[in-house]
Amino acid sequence: MKELLERYIKARYALIAVVSHEESRVMQAIEKLSKEMRLTSGKKVPRKVVEWTITQGLVGVDDIAADEYADPNAALGWVAKFDEEGDEPSTLFVFKDLHKLIESDVRVVRYLRDISSRFQTRKHNLILLSPSLSVHPDLEKQVAVIDWSLPDVKELEAILSKAESNLPNTTPVTLNGNRDQVVQAMRGLTEEEAENVLTAGVVACGELGDGVISHIIAEKKQIIRKSGVLEYFEANVSMSDVGGLENLKAYAARKRLAMSPKARAAGVDSPKGVLLVGVPGTGKSLSAKAIAGGTLPLLRFDMSKILGSGRVGAAENNISTALKVAEATAPCVLWLDEIEKALADNGGASDGGVMMRVIGSLLTWMQETTSPVYVIATANSVSALRPELLSRFDDVMFVDLPDARSRLQILDVHMGKRGVKIKANDFDLVINATWGFSGREIEKVVKFAVERAFFDNKPVEVSYLLEAAKQIVPTSETKKDEIKALREWAKGKALTAGNPLEAEPKAKSEGKRTMEV
Repeated sequence: MKELLERYIKARYALIAVVSHEESRVMQAIEKLSKEMRLTSGKKVPRKVVEWTITQGLVGVDDIAADEYADPNAALGWVAKFDEEGDEPSTLFVFKDLHKLIESDVRVVRYLRDISSRFQTRKHNLILLSPSLSVHPDLEKQVAVIDWSLPDVKELEAILSKAESNLPNTTPVTLNGNRDQVVQAMRGLTEEEAENVLTAGVVACGELGDGVISHIIAEKKQIIRKSGVLEYFEANVSMSDVGGLENLKAYAARKRLAMSPKARAAGVDSPKGVLLVGVPGTGKSLSAKAIAGGTLPLLRFDMSKILGSGRVGAAENNISTALKVAEATAPCVLWLDEIEKALADNGGASDGGVMMRVIGSLLTWMQETTSPVYVIATANSVSALRPELLSRFDDVMFVDLPDARSRLQILDVHMGKRGVKIKANDFDLVINATWGFSGREIEKVVKFAVERAFFDNKPVEVSYLLEAAKQIVPTSETKKDEIKALREWAKGKALTAGNPLEAEPKAKSEGKRTMEV
């Protein structure tokens, strides 16, 4: 980021907006950059740094009282007339937290346009530093925007080394070669957050050892949740919790391997993601969790939080923040659940184009990012999805209703979770009775059977499962037309996540169903 800022300064960008919550870290970079640019200047002239805040005014200017310019218009007015003779040394003016006033004060916008015009012929730059920014339409052509990235691995390693050197002599260091794991655990945090969680982990463990990793991750989850745009999910689901979907399981294993450093060294491109389309309740969301499966952080992307309160620019800032956190946490899985509801194409008619801009940001990021962030999106319908969104994924997979073998595995999974063991030669009756059921409905069958057996004070038997199955109207009947349309669409357009549903058993087709419980 420092290199990009230097490039913009040398290219004579008069107005540069830096978006970051890490004010101190950005200021350190600006101060360092000013010294480095001074040393390489042809005239060896110092490049000054002048800061403005609404609480202190202009700091770093000789012969003026800083607090007299606490008013933003007074300060900008002074800068607009700065260096009328053109003999002042190159100066970096850093105005902090001006973003709110840019949205509401037309005088501020006018002053910024005046400054931009004047600085075109002077070697000065005005840097707007704020945690968020919505560029005013009148400034779009004048402002260069830098989204300051979170600390990278090298910077986090420096934080760990600094913490280690600052430990009291009585605090042992027992990392045992797990320094890289500590650094990876801190990814996605600001510099201050990383320092704080590392210190808290050391205090909790009484040492700088392997145990701090779990404390860092626990604190990290809370910090990411506080961002309000991403949710850090517990990665405690594996593919063993998913019944059926054998093709998807093999596919996921290959993609996880493709995200490894070994794959990078071999020149394998980092996979972008997969879109899981299919019948509701067939395990798409569960599969998204299972693909992360305890080896990768799982971040859930909540579009309702991205859109925010409707404040101008909030959605654009939120998605920018979410994508930066995902990149900094990489390698990770970014999960977009029921994407068709969030990204349905309404042409921007009802929201002033906000959703269209959010979609555009997401599409551009998926196309351009080189970070190992694997995007898993789920959808129950494709009719509302934009074609260009579908093309951003490596593959689209169709998830159909489970076949006989998959239904048996799903029953085994849910009975196993509840400690239910059934040994019966006629268990195939249950498989037939649950034909056309989704995985979610098969889970309901098990839950109902366990509950009834408990009330009867008896062990769970096949009869309880069969009785439960009779109480449910399956998805194959309630959504017959939608399923047919999905299957037709998937032909030639999507990979299959599992085996196709077999023909309906004759014995089952003669039965009747009552309401779903």
